[in-house]
Amino acid sequence: MSRTVSIFYHASILAVSFVCGVICFHIIGSANAESFILYIEPRLAGDKQSIFRLVLPVIVSVGIILLLATHNFLKIFIRVTVAMRATFFGFSSVFLLQKLEAFWLYTIWWFPFQLIYCILLLVLCNLLVPAWAKRRMGKQVPTQSIMLNFIAFFIIMVAEFIVISYILP
Repeated sequence: MSRTVSIFYHASILAVSFVCGVICFHIIGSANAESFILYIEPRLAGDKQSIFRLVLPVIVSVGIILLLATHNFLKIFIRVTVAMRATFFGFSSVFLLQKLEAFWLYTIWWFPFQLIYCILLLVLCNLLVPAWAKRRMGKQVPTQSIMLNFIAFFIIMVAEFIVISYILP
C-alpha cells in the first residue's frame, strides 16, 4: 500500500507541476515567455547542440538535489527542485507546441527525455530523502541504488545526444 501511495504522490508532483507550467505560459504570453525559455534552455531555439548544453541542466538539477539532501533543514525542499523542473518542462512544452515546425522536435526529443529526467530526479529524491511512508531513522542511503540512478542519467544523456545529433537534424 505504501508503494502505491508513494507512486501516486510522485506522479501528482509531476502532473500538477507540468500543468502549472502550462498555465504560467498562458498567463505570461508567448512573446514574453520566449526570451525566458531561450535564456534557460537555449537548445529549444534550434541552435547548434553541444554536450555542455546537454549536460548542464541535468548536472545543475542533480547538484541542487544533492546539496539539499545533505542538510536536515533543507531536505523538505528537495522535491520542490523537481517540481520546478517539471514546471519548466510544461512551460517550454507549450512553447514548442505553439511553433508548428517544432512538433517533431517535441514528440521525438523534448517530451520523452524531459519526462524521463523528471522521473529519475524523483527517484533520486526518494533514495536520498524517502517519502513519509518509507522513512527510517538512522538507515544508510543505498549506495548501489544511487549509482544505478546515475548510470541511468548517463545512459539517457547519451541517448538524448544521439537523438539530437543524428536523428533530428
